[in-house]
Amino acid sequence: MILFVLMILPAMVFAQFAVGPAAFFNSPVLLGQSVDVDEVNVNQFSFGADARCRLGWFQAQGLMLYSVGDINSLDIFLDAGVALDVGIVTLSAGAGPNFTNNFDGSPAQQAGLNSRVGADVRLGPVSVGASYIMALDITDNGFNIETSSGLLGAHVLFWM
Repeated sequence: MILFVLMILPAMVFAQFAVGPAAFFNSPVLLGQSVDVDEVNVNQFSFGADARCRLGWFQAQGLMLYSVGDINSLDIFLDAGVALDVGIVTLSAGAGPNFTNNFDGSPAQQAGLNSRVGADVRLGPVSVGASYIMALDITDNGFNIETSSGLLGAHVLFWM
């Protein structure tokens, strides 16, 4: 364990850290589906915090969202993946576990896997971006990504 800390500590000196607010549309956004703006209300959104650690092209992300509505819940998405800079735009993709704690419903706790793609525009120490989170299922034939529906969201990150 001490050897691991001694190896990781110098690398973390060169890492970039970011934190900021995030908002996601709760209802699955189907590809090609039109959204009726008159029916959108605050209960259809989840709000929370997004935190990232980036070292070169490797990126680790933690996203925590609180949902209010029929069932109040706290969702945590942990992802690890790649982030590539193309000018002022950063394109990223990752996968990892997600955890849900339903306060008013059953089952009270759930766990699963997710995959995420995102794009950020970085302007100095602030970046603004969007992410699309999809369910990731493990089958006998490998991985199955549910690309037809997912959660679409926006975030603002402050880089340190």
